[in-house]
Amino acid sequence: MAEPELGQTNYWWVNQGQTYPQERKAGILWAPKVQKNGVQPLHWQSMLDVRAGDVILHYAKGVRALSVVATAAVDAHRPGDLPEDMWDRDGRVVRTTYSEAADAIALDELLLDERLREPQGGPFDRAGKVKQGYLFPLSKTFGKSFTATFSDRFPALGVAAGSYVPSEARMEAAELLRALIGVPLLTVKGRTNKILAVQPPDVVVATESSPAGALVQIAWVEEALQLLREHGSVTIHPDQVGYRSAFIGAVLLQLPYAQATGSPPVISFQAGAAIESDASPTPPTDKVAADPFTGSLEKPFAGTQRGEQPALRRRLLGSMSEAECAICGETYPARLLWAAHIKPRSICTDAERRDLSHVGMLACVFGCDALFETGYISVNENGQIVTSSFGSEHKAIATKVADLEGRLVSTHTKASSAYYAWHHSNMFRG
Repeated sequence: MAEPELGQTNYWWVNQGQTYPQERKAGILWAPKVQKNGVQPLHWQSMLDVRAGDVILHYAKGVRALSVVATAAVDAHRPGDLPEDMWDRDGRVVRTTYSEAADAIALDELLLDERLREPQGGPFDRAGKVKQGYLFPLSKTFGKSFTATFSDRFPALGVAAGSYVPSEARMEAAELLRALIGVPLLTVKGRTNKILAVQPPDVVVATESSPAGALVQIAWVEEALQLLREHGSVTIHPDQVGYRSAFIGAVLLQLPYAQATGSPPVISFQAGAAIESDASPTPPTDKVAADPFTGSLEKPFAGTQRGEQPALRRRLLGSMSEAECAICGETYPARLLWAAHIKPRSICTDAERRDLSHVGMLACVFGCDALFETGYISVNENGQIVTSSFGSEHKAIATKVADLEGRLVSTHTKASSAYYAWHHSNMFRG
């Protein structure tokens, strides 16, 4: 398979004739790894080449939707809504943000000459008809031509193609500002702002010249966030974001992978941030996946930060505004999900810490993360949740774990099973 290009948008065609409604509802692509005869089709392996920011054309009796990819592929069991008798249980999932067409684009609306010029490995046969198979690469020429021609059919497409937008940028401005109360915020010019309070419709901001705080409209921050979400960048200048542009820029720079360049400064997300330090994936082994995080595991910042933590959250959540808790299966806003290590990070080997595709899971803050971390629940060799009798000592814990008993955990796969086995042997209360 071709190695994905860093920082560039790639285009894909996915055939979803039988599965479009289910995958559309879940905001995913899912494909098995191997056929029942052991063959690994290229149109399934291509899931490994998809990267955040890529654009996908969704075909089901016409191009029904466009989407911008939120996360690279990770191992996942077949979702329960998909037919059980057609595919193996083990597969890979890609999370993506769908925008449905007002009217589906029929195949005949796509110029035959453009279809015939697509490479042999693409979605069209020599007659320009759609091949059987799941996921195929498209040329940038075809992808750009399609989006230029039919963009008006996708009114809900709110993310700039090719731009990685972290889930934190999808928070409402007031929510983001509350999370930053008391945090020193450096402007592009190095001056310090600090949020003292959030009192809608304003936020109280202390500066060197106004230590007691001055009011800034929350709506100005919201407008800047909207520009960043839609275009992938925003110019920090009063003409675009209002006269408190320095403070607004300081807030936006708190978002993961945000950077300021030029004069006047333009804030965007680092080129290639969506796949930063992710080696080109290869099939995982039974021990440690071969697509490790290759960046520094420690970053100096008023002490030491965990360098792979943002990458783990990005791998599991990407730019999704909500996702499913691996333990309880409920869908929550991104801010209420932790990128949790299955095996505690402090005792993982260096290679295990870098195994981002398998060492972590998303767990909600409504008890699942804590119950797993403290050993009241674990996952057995069949991928099912088991519960500890110790939970019966406390009524609230007993009620919570009873609801989880026997549930199948989608992130328990062959590649992640060693981490779950360690947890069961060492953390589970039994």
